[in-house]
Amino acid sequence: MAYVPQTAWIQNGTIEENILFGRGMQRERYREAIRVCSLDKDLEMMEFGDQTEIGERGINLSGGQKQRIQLARAVYQDADVYLLDDVFSAVDAHTGYDIFRDCVRGALRDKTVLLVTHQLDFLRNAHAIYVMRDGAVAQSGRYHDLLRTGTDFAALVAAHESSMELVESAAPGPSPSPAGNLPLSRQPSSAPKERESASSNGDIKTAKASSRLIKAEERASGHVSFTVYRQYMTEAWGWWGLMLVLAVSVAWQGSTMAADYWLAYQTSGDAFRPALFIKVYAIIAAVSVVIVTVRSLLVATIGLDTANIFFRQVLSTILHAPMSFFDTTPSGRILTRASSDQTNVDLLLPFFVWMSVSMYITVIGVVIMTCQVAWPSVVLVVPLLMLNLWFRKYYISTSRELTRLESITKAPVIHHFSETVQGVMVIRCFQKQDNFFHENLSRLNASLKMDFHNNAANEWLGLRLELIGSLVLCVTALLMVTLPSNIVLPEYVGLSLSYGLSLNSVMFWAIWLSCNIENKMVSVERIKQFTNIPSEAEWRIKETAPSANWPHKGDIDIIDLKFRYRHNTPLVLKGITLSILGGEKIGVVGRTGSGKSTLIQALFRIVEPSEGKIIIDGIDICTLGLHDLRSRFGIIPQEPVLFEGTIRSNIDPLQLYSDDEIWQALERCQLKDAVTSKPEKLDASVVDNGENWSVGQRQLLCLGRVMLKHSRILFMDEATASVDSQTDAVIQKIIREEFSACTIISIAHRIPTVMDCDRVLVIDAGLAKEFDSPANLIERPSLFGALVQEYATRSSDI
Repeated sequence: MAYVPQTAWIQNGTIEENILFGRGMQRERYREAIRVCSLDKDLEMMEFGDQTEIGERGINLSGGQKQRIQLARAVYQDADVYLLDDVFSAVDAHTGYDIFRDCVRGALRDKTVLLVTHQLDFLRNAHAIYVMRDGAVAQSGRYHDLLRTGTDFAALVAAHESSMELVESAAPGPSPSPAGNLPLSRQPSSAPKERESASSNGDIKTAKASSRLIKAEERASGHVSFTVYRQYMTEAWGWWGLMLVLAVSVAWQGSTMAADYWLAYQTSGDAFRPALFIKVYAIIAAVSVVIVTVRSLLVATIGLDTANIFFRQVLSTILHAPMSFFDTTPSGRILTRASSDQTNVDLLLPFFVWMSVSMYITVIGVVIMTCQVAWPSVVLVVPLLMLNLWFRKYYISTSRELTRLESITKAPVIHHFSETVQGVMVIRCFQKQDNFFHENLSRLNASLKMDFHNNAANEWLGLRLELIGSLVLCVTALLMVTLPSNIVLPEYVGLSLSYGLSLNSVMFWAIWLSCNIENKMVSVERIKQFTNIPSEAEWRIKETAPSANWPHKGDIDIIDLKFRYRHNTPLVLKGITLSILGGEKIGVVGRTGSGKSTLIQALFRIVEPSEGKIIIDGIDICTLGLHDLRSRFGIIPQEPVLFEGTIRSNIDPLQLYSDDEIWQALERCQLKDAVTSKPEKLDASVVDNGENWSVGQRQLLCLGRVMLKHSRILFMDEATASVDSQTDAVIQKIIREEFSACTIISIAHRIPTVMDCDRVLVIDAGLAKEFDSPANLIERPSLFGALVQEYATRSSDI
């Protein structure tokens, strides 16, 4: 069984790897899958062809390209049963026709195909049709039999034919076009053969290396720099905070030593006064308790403040990062820094720093006390210190790099796990559970291998430090017993041995904790790497802030706009110039991957233009703060975005509107009945990504969100691609009424959707080929006229 979901699931990897999906390469079948899914021209336009790396969730592909790649994956598997869930919603009309003809009726002609679709054009060729209503099969039968019943299916077909009449009445008669005048049409190319030749000569490895989108994770080497230590120690309270902690730690050690010294002094004399001894000892103990409490509070407060600052810095950096960062950075890398690295900063580093400072101060105190009461022990203490420091230096070089490697190998585990969870339905349908299990096991082993070696290194260090300390303690005890009493006073022998015994464990913990601090400082190092990534432009610029009612007209002037996603990638928009008057309704059409959605991204400054200007109501948008710009627009995206929460929190995230206004918006966007049917009404649950609502309902909810906002400029990117023709017609009517005074730029694959626009923009290969009213474009030989004619002809021929 093969399954193609409505929301495309694409893995991070090359296009070839996504299509093969774990199967071996069979060149003829592979080439056929690419052809029947209309991917050949897309691959020709890509510099590295099918070796182009796809970013996480297909972030660097258009919606249509993602849909066709996952369809090609299903075709290549050569299954017996195919489940296709609305696979034509993200592709343009003529591409959809080609796929239906070459793939569904061609390559899959001998297979069982269950097609879920809103595209009624294709249903005439179905052997059986099932009409769904309220989760049940309302009707079933063949196309003409269902039409004669005159119920639900007939109503859907009537709505579709009504929209088609508008297209057919406007469609021009067939007329010859000069060669090359219709770049939107598909033409054969020799590029695939050239790629085959290259791959047969072994050049495919070079292509893979050159087309890498996800680069190797940055990793520092050598000692953790003093700057990292300084940033952690002084981020919250500055140098004064550090000095305060040191002072309190010294005071605590002084109080501890004073108690021990007082005990030794009182018990050695003949005139022992128990009352005085207990009183002074109690005072020293009380002072020690107060000091250690103050120290604990200081360390906890400073550590918590520092962790909060670091987390806010990382969060702010990620929220302000440009889209190119997310194109090339897997989510696993972000999550490891926000989870495991941040956990080290939150919990472990404050404890290790506090304990390490205490241990080193204790070591100094013990050495001073021991040398004072038994100076010959210096002969042994100095070698002990030197050996411990040598072993620390030898150990930390390995442990630090293992810690860095462990941090890096966690990201692929998290990324693969997240990717697997998102595509679990596809994985199960293709019966690839074992493949993903073994891949996950391999990544886990790679990560745990570093952890194992790190723990082994810890044991190696601990064993040697304990052996050295025990040896020195034995020699010290022997010296204390054998040396004459005039060299070491008898009353101080017990104190000296007590401190010598503690020096062994204290020295071990001091060295071990200092090593752990350096290892955990790798987390600070990695977090600081993220805080230094480039950010988007300023969110707010006071000097150029627009007026409260901007844009008040909605005029848009685009002047020689050139746009690329990253500095090392080809231009996607190649010099577009056009003017849109306020209140105009502009339809944008073109082949999938031609640059339609990119135009909207440029208007939102998702990526800064490479060249050219965009002027809205007389203001160059590149001079505005990003929040001032984006907050003034409304958008219904191609892939609707919902956040975990409720209907209320998704349609009114800033809580600016009353319940009555929200219900009115839901009614206008055809969602009131669906929400009313839920027991919680507006508080109905929305899970992550809105998975408990259909894609069509998610798009309608985004429409309702825009209706509440009343933006002067509205962008619609395939806003009704996942709804039926009847609902589409209703929504288009609502948009015309609700946004009659607004400037609307609507990207659509359905030709009827753009027929009532004031003007239509035809984009092909990043160029504005045509920009005029639908009537004018249809009257003369044009790309749009050819699209309309092709849409009408093919719809009637299917």
